[in-house]
Amino acid sequence: MNSDIKIMLELQEYWDNIRSSKSAIEKALESTRAAEKEIAEHTRKLNSIGNSVMELKNSVKRQELDLADMGNRIKKLEDRKMMIKTEKELHAREKEIDVIRFDIGSLEEKTLTMIDELDGVEKKYSQLEQDVRQKEIRLNDARLKFAQETSRHEEIVARNEEKFNSLIGRLSAGYKSKFLKFLNSRDGTAIARVEDEICGFCNRKIPPYLAIEASKDDRVATCSNCGKYIYK
Repeated sequence: MNSDIKIMLELQEYWDNIRSSKSAIEKALESTRAAEKEIAEHTRKLNSIGNSVMELKNSVKRQELDLADMGNRIKKLEDRKMMIKTEKELHAREKEIDVIRFDIGSLEEKTLTMIDELDGVEKKYSQLEQDVRQKEIRLNDARLKFAQETSRHEEIVARNEEKFNSLIGRLSAGYKSKFLKFLNSRDGTAIARVEDEICGFCNRKIPPYLAIEASKDDRVATCSNCGKYIYK
């Protein structure tokens, strides 16, 4: 195998290790950010539901006070009936009491409906609160794992970058620029193996003479389709 091809293969291995570890760090970071965003959204929703709970509780309390006030008004009106001297006044007082009792019935029904609504909202709040706490626990565990994995992958990156930088100078100048350009491309691949006249990168057939050149020690061949360096 050509000496420059051997160097390229070793450099490609170091580069792949660097890309793989950097990708792992980025994916873990994205996952952590997504979890943080989800918790933030759930927390906002939790606060909104909490506000609804407080509003409903205050409304129920106000209506209960109104009911108590109506009850006191009826009691006073009932007490005053003892002082009424005419049937007309008695009839008017009883009619007034009936109106208040009707209002009490309507308000009691409204209050019960609101209490049922409050019960449902409180259950929803409790369930969401528990969900947020569980997510926070998982996030803290993920952060710890992320820190450990990041440290490990950063060591891999540093180790392989050191090896890469110490070796790249041994690659012939005529190939270095193109090789580095390929490595810094989106796919990060500069060299591929040829199998049965098929380029291992683009999976397209190359001319037979190129496949032969790729196997020679005194040749550095490139794919006629994708341009990658090739070996056999």
